[in-house]
Amino acid sequence: MTDGAPGRGVAASRARAGRDIVGQVVLRTLNLALGVGVTLLLVRTLGTDGFGRWSVLLAVVGFVSYFGSLGLAQVAVERAAADPDRSPHWFGALVTLRLALIGPVTLLSLGVCLLLADDSEMRVAAVLVCTTLPLAVLSALSVVFQLQVRNVVVTAIELGNSVVWTAAVAVLFLLDAGLVPIAAAFLGVATLTNVAYIVFALRASPVHFRRSRPLWGDLLRQGLPVGIGGLLTLGYGYVDQVIVFEIAGVRDAGLYGAVYRIYERAQFLPAALMTTLFPLFVAARDHDPDRVRRLFRTAVDYLMLTSLPALAISLAGAEPITRLLFGPDFTDAAPALPLLMATFVVVSLGYLTGYLIVAYNLQRKFLLIAVGALVFNVAANLALVPSYGFMAAAWLTLATEVLVMSLSMWIVCSAMGVTPTGDHLGRIVFAATVTGLAGWGLEEAGVPTAAWVAAAGLLYGGLVIALGTVRLGELRALVRRDAT
Repeated sequence: MTDGAPGRGVAASRARAGRDIVGQVVLRTLNLALGVGVTLLLVRTLGTDGFGRWSVLLAVVGFVSYFGSLGLAQVAVERAAADPDRSPHWFGALVTLRLALIGPVTLLSLGVCLLLADDSEMRVAAVLVCTTLPLAVLSALSVVFQLQVRNVVVTAIELGNSVVWTAAVAVLFLLDAGLVPIAAAFLGVATLTNVAYIVFALRASPVHFRRSRPLWGDLLRQGLPVGIGGLLTLGYGYVDQVIVFEIAGVRDAGLYGAVYRIYERAQFLPAALMTTLFPLFVAARDHDPDRVRRLFRTAVDYLMLTSLPALAISLAGAEPITRLLFGPDFTDAAPALPLLMATFVVVSLGYLTGYLIVAYNLQRKFLLIAVGALVFNVAANLALVPSYGFMAAAWLTLATEVLVMSLSMWIVCSAMGVTPTGDHLGRIVFAATVTGLAGWGLEEAGVPTAAWVAAAGLLYGGLVIALGTVRLGELRALVRRDAT
């Protein structure tokens, strides 16, 4: 079990990092396609009102469940990367601590969902969705693969989840099922997926559950500030949806929830990059500042490389894209799509700052930023959503993320002594701009939406290769270290 040995896992990670990122991107691209497909089926099965209720349930569960995870996983990876001989104990402490937290969290989540539910069907669905929370603790062991730079295993499990979930939703779509059968299928698929996580993780690495409790205090001390900060920054995305549901109505919630799902799904790209690079940042942090700076610039380049084309294409034709994806009933959601894709660009950089905040122990400073951002976001939404509906929520999501990312980038770069830039940003922006203009021209010329989107994507790929901005060999060389 060579790969599972804690001491050798981190060393081997540097040689596998490039392949791990590529493998994740390939599998997560497939996952994204399935996720979009599922969203389209759910939209057509439930309609605007039903999908609004489903979106609110997922938003509440996603937000409240964070109280059971906090920043514990990131801290466990940081501790295990810095102290590989004790990594099995850190993994065990992570799982047992989350088990201790999940009971009250599940009850709180269920209580909020039942309070918001506006009919009996939504209440039954709330019970089924909240039942997934205790099972989700099993997925905490996915950190084993992050430490070993084998995140492609986690991605493969996620892809399997998407395949099964897509099949289940397709059957329910054909049966014209309602909210409750969909929630029951969601629970069944989540159960299978979380069992797979623990089976594969225990085969990959030893995990010591016994005598792991003494490590709880360290996990909580380090994880609580970043966890609360993450909870607050996560909160304004989910709170927005609840405010829209309660104030603007179920139809607005359905419209906003549809395009918001695309934004959420797209975040697999920055997640794939940063879950791979985070242990490498930690390993180089104290003794190799030049490597840290190179990793930082590479991360900025690749985060922008993967997020800017989404913004460019959405600006080229938001309405036809929205109509193609969700049908004519959701056309009114189109103006929110470019705003959320702009938010995606900002959030991509936010993934970088979020991980580095943990690596450089900046959690308390970040907490102040997150509290201020949440207060601003909630107050502004309560003031503007009654007049402007879900579009106010979309604009405020973008504004809040810009605020948080800018301040977070400032404290991170100050601590690291780096400049917030990449090596190829100008060329990446140029390629994205040309792509957006070409897409707009094709759309104006009457080219079918799917065709011009595909053509714009191919153009972007060709441009970034021709301009020399995609060099995976450089990334692999950057993170490779000779075996010792």
